[in-house]
Amino acid sequence: MKDEKSTLRIEIKDESNITISEMSGMEEISLIHTKKYKKGDKVCFTNLSGNKYLVINIDNELSEALIYVPGNILEFSIPFGDDSIPYSLCSFKGSNHTIDMRIATNEEIYCYRNLAKNVMDKSCDTTYYPHVTANVETSSEAIFAARNTIDGKTNNQGHGVWPYESWGTGQREDAELLLDFGREVEVDKIALYLRADFPHDTYWDDITIVFSDGTQKNVRPIKTSDAQSIEFDKKRISWVKLMDFKMADEPSEIAALTEIEVYGTDIKVI
Repeated sequence: MKDEKSTLRIEIKDESNITISEMSGMEEISLIHTKKYKKGDKVCFTNLSGNKYLVINIDNELSEALIYVPGNILEFSIPFGDDSIPYSLCSFKGSNHTIDMRIATNEEIYCYRNLAKNVMDKSCDTTYYPHVTANVETSSEAIFAARNTIDGKTNNQGHGVWPYESWGTGQREDAELLLDFGREVEVDKIALYLRADFPHDTYWDDITIVFSDGTQKNVRPIKTSDAQSIEFDKKRISWVKLMDFKMADEPSEIAALTEIEVYGTDIKVI
């Protein structure tokens, strides 16, 4: 369904970039796709509303994503093969898919929340935020990709299969994880969920957190599956980086991060 006056549009395109399903509307739309996805399919979203914050539910099995989109268009490639492993076995499967898209409300945008969460983040370059990247990923496998650290799942007492997706450093001493918000936000707390598949895993007992404002904070995690919170005075930043990972003195030489949460608020533009 197309409407020349519509501001939102969802299209599913195949590997030849041919539109096979679409829906348009004003402030909230839902596309029902009754075919099985094929390799190369992608979901294309167009936003002409002028509001840079969208709430999207990309699949029935996933939670909503409140994302910041500085441009008018974003794409999400349907995961297949290794790329599908970090998702549940039912995600993107079957022949009945619902994709929802709406403009975020001010209450959703400006409330105190986890600004890092983005279940739609991808390992490739994206046009929406938050987005996380790393200079290394264990074995270059999707189940150990950086994007797993902001997917909202904190199951950390296993590894290698969903729902235990995580980010691994490959034991490299120069490993870095960069979380980009795409705009300036105000934050005052970070929570880390270290992977805790003991005794397979060890843990880092020393990590440096660097902020875009030039400040940094040294943290000393402990051996636990619980969230480890780091609180600090409010600061305005556009990104945060984890680096200088130091492993604890234990028999295992494998450590990983399951989830990073960054709490704060979006900044109202006057």
